Amino acid sequence: MNPPNDPRTAADDDAALRALYGRAQAQISAGTTARLHRARHAATTGSTASPARRSWAWPAAAGFAALFALAIGMQSLAPPAPPTATPAPVLAEADGAAALDDGVADALATYEESPDFYLWLAANESTLLAME
Repeated sequence: MNPPNDPRTAADDDAALRALYGRAQAQISAGTTARLHRARHAATTGSTASPARRSWAWPAAAGFAALFALAIGMQSLAPPAPPTATPAPVLAEADGAAALDDGVADALATYEESPDFYLWLAANESTLLAME
């Protein structure tokens, strides 16, 4: 390994790199060179290659915002829908719902009294935990 501050080594490396750059530059086509030159020029001046592409973005966004505001305004100006008449509950339906509630309460009461239910629940819980 050569010392890093050796002037002879630095000069030799510089010459070798310049020769390598010259060979690489000779293999690049004229079209590619021109495209690279334009890209470098655009990057150093801060200009974009095609500013006309983005010129439609602000008017389009403003148009969508106006359309959205118009839709909200039209909804607020529309007359309210007439209320629909709700049918009065029938006494028989109320009795059926009460009977259903009693049946659910009875079923829950049997689970509270049955130790087999809790054994079954514990067995299935370990199976479910094994699946996760």
